[in-house]
Amino acid sequence: MRAKREQWHYADKARVWVGKYRNSNNMPHWHYDCELLIVEQGELSLFCDKDSYVLKAGQAGFVDSGQVHQMHAATPDTVLTMAIFDYDIIRRIVNRFTLACSVLSSDYGLQAFFGELFEELTVRPPYYRAKAEALVAQKIIEIFRGEQTIACEAGAHTSEAFKRLLEEIDENYEFYDLAAAADFMKMNSTYFSSLFHKLAGMTFSQYLNYMKTSRAVELLQSRDDLSVAEVSTRCGFATIRNFNRIFKEFTGYTPKTLPRNFVMQESIICPNEDGTNPTLNECELLASTDDVASKL
Repeated sequence: MRAKREQWHYADKARVWVGKYRNSNNMPHWHYDCELLIVEQGELSLFCDKDSYVLKAGQAGFVDSGQVHQMHAATPDTVLTMAIFDYDIIRRIVNRFTLACSVLSSDYGLQAFFGELFEELTVRPPYYRAKAEALVAQKIIEIFRGEQTIACEAGAHTSEAFKRLLEEIDENYEFYDLAAAADFMKMNSTYFSSLFHKLAGMTFSQYLNYMKTSRAVELLQSRDDLSVAEVSTRCGFATIRNFNRIFKEFTGYTPKTLPRNFVMQESIICPNEDGTNPTLNECELLASTDDVASKL
């Protein structure tokens, strides 16, 4: 089964999320974010890239940016707490190094650490975003000092370039086509097309059409002074006929019949055979920083 990319969304742009799960089970997936976790009770199997581990109660683990991973709770009452955070928070700290082993040699006080993070992100005192990111950076320094590290494989450079490409397309989608994207990655078009499909789980044209359609929806809902033809041109569609066809494929509506409260679905960004979320149904989220009323 091909691993799919999960795109993580942080509440209130905090770039850090904390949650507690019971019976954690998910499909193979990867993302640009990092995961730091500890098993509170029970036993958890962790598959990370080509290695597999078993974490018992009190043991902690780290999943780096871009690593394909999967978790399976040994029993339904297995509970773990984890923090997911943007890799950019630690990019300059780790400096293209990663841990030699995904299972940590000690718990590094993660229970107290997660509790402090959770309070910052739910109580939200002044400067809580900066404090949460500082706490993550400090903890990663402690962990990387205490664990054996290795240089990231060459493939990690490709992942970084791919991430920058997606960010570039997000800003300048109307100027991009397959050839321009392949040139950005310094690859020939055939190889780039294959790589893009492998990393994103969709073709480049599907991704680009989604980005264009998403922008068109924004313009149609916010700019009554623009005609459909003007929106089509601004979003980089070659013809109005092509715009109408692709727009309906993604939204189910024509540009003229689009409801005012329509919300563009994001499943195309991180497609998965079982949905956009790799987490399986039997997994229960007990608490998270998305819910300010919950307790860790």
